[in-house]
Amino acid sequence: MSLPKVSIIIPCYNAEKWVKECVESALQQTYDNIEVIVVDNESVDKSPEIIQKIQEEFSSLIVSEAPNIYPYCWDEARRRGFELMTGDYVLVMGADDYLDKNFIENCMKLILSRPDKILALQSPIKGVQADQGIIINEIKHNYRSLEEFKHLSLTKCPVNTPTVIYNTSLYHHGLLETRPELYGGAADYDLYCSLADNGIMIVAAPMWLGFYYRWHEEQATWKVHMAGIDHDKAIQKHWGTKWKI
Repeated sequence: MSLPKVSIIIPCYNAEKWVKECVESALQQTYDNIEVIVVDNESVDKSPEIIQKIQEEFSSLIVSEAPNIYPYCWDEARRRGFELMTGDYVLVMGADDYLDKNFIENCMKLILSRPDKILALQSPIKGVQADQGIIINEIKHNYRSLEEFKHLSLTKCPVNTPTVIYNTSLYHHGLLETRPELYGGAADYDLYCSLADNGIMIVAAPMWLGFYYRWHEEQATWKVHMAGIDHDKAIQKHWGTKWKI
């Protein structure tokens, strides 16, 4: 029996420093059944040219583009990636991050141990300092039930966003819709609460599975903080009121 197919979607906006390492780390996974989709989000640097050169070497790479409408988020590019994907599972990762070659294989081993129970999986990240390749921290989240996840969500975002692998049935049932028009770059935080509201918990892997998250001043998360934008409180208030907790 063939392995389930995993789609890796990489939204890219002005990531010329990092996108080659990112895309090649996705293409060179040990897991046998993947597709990689890069969606440029109106980059104004050399990212499109770099992506084109990668595609010349790896003909299986799918390349597309999407308009850049909402600041500090990847939702437009992700939506385009969702339209193109053919996988049974999907990962959306930043163009400035990269994967250990075993990352997808490690994730799928956990998922396929309980495929009916694990519709979404997150894992710890190892933070990398800019282009120096120095591991500076590891971030992971712990919770044991949907109720604990909900309570935790009202104080902080308990998910390492770019590590999440979703069963694509969630997308086909309309459960991966986000609201960037309301929450900008925090729209994923709102999505996790929405999934929990629909009885779906993002299972947290207890160990690092191979995801490297790059910290640098050009990343969207950093820019949101520097701009003083805080959507988190609005998200927490909305779901706290709905859940009455």
